[in-house]
Amino acid sequence: MIVVTGRVQIPAANRARFMQIAVEMCRRSREDEGCIGYRVYADLEQDEHYVFVEEWADEKALQQHFAQEHTGAFMAELPGLLGAAPDALFHTVRDTRRLDPASGLVPVG
Repeated sequence: MIVVTGRVQIPAANRARFMQIAVEMCRRSREDEGCIGYRVYADLEQDEHYVFVEEWADEKALQQHFAQEHTGAFMAELPGLLGAAPDALFHTVRDTRRLDPASGLVPVG
């Protein structure tokens, strides 16, 4: 699995448009083959900062996502809304576990 964390700073004046394109990007991306999860969150400690969290089955799914029309449209409009340079990190995950309050960490799936 590949987990992507993307961070952006959006000035208040651009927030409404950012929210429109971010929600559309998330919705459309969740329909992409190999997408396990795709959400955007407001950073509660830093005003005007948002974090995208994406989960992809594998490198092939991620690369196909980059080739999608909705991804290109989002990436074309985003730079005009930013207040600072964005940051994206790509994490390759070997295994995933869930916290079970009764028994601690347990494998997922």
